[in-house]
Amino acid sequence: MRVYALFVCVLFLSSCDNSYTEKELYGSYTPVGYKNTFDTIELKPQSIYHRKVYDKNNKLVLEMNGKWIMKSTDKVQFPSFFFNLDRDVSKFPELLTDTDMTVDTYFETRKRIIGFCVGYHGNENCYQKIK
Repeated sequence: MRVYALFVCVLFLSSCDNSYTEKELYGSYTPVGYKNTFDTIELKPQSIYHRKVYDKNNKLVLEMNGKWIMKSTDKVQFPSFFFNLDRDVSKFPELLTDTDMTVDTYFETRKRIIGFCVGYHGNENCYQKIK
């Protein structure tokens, strides 16, 4: 029985192919479930991204460009990144000055939508691609 269960697990995991070309990742991504901020990250050709962060009053509080590096077919690094984490930037505007964090993230497809998560918890601080 254990061998059968192990076989099913391996088969299931190997059927999930999160492999992307750089072009497949191009596009705009928005956060899932954020309440204090709204954030857009647009991945563009030539490894450039454009980002806009709005506070909970829909006021633009941060606009930046940065580089993104495709490390593998599902892993991307942002060498210069604002770690949003949906914190209240209208109460704590000093958070907006911290834009030099390096973030590595893995892209995956959930319900046929490409996305990625950043932060300390796997299913929090996630972004999904806008179709």
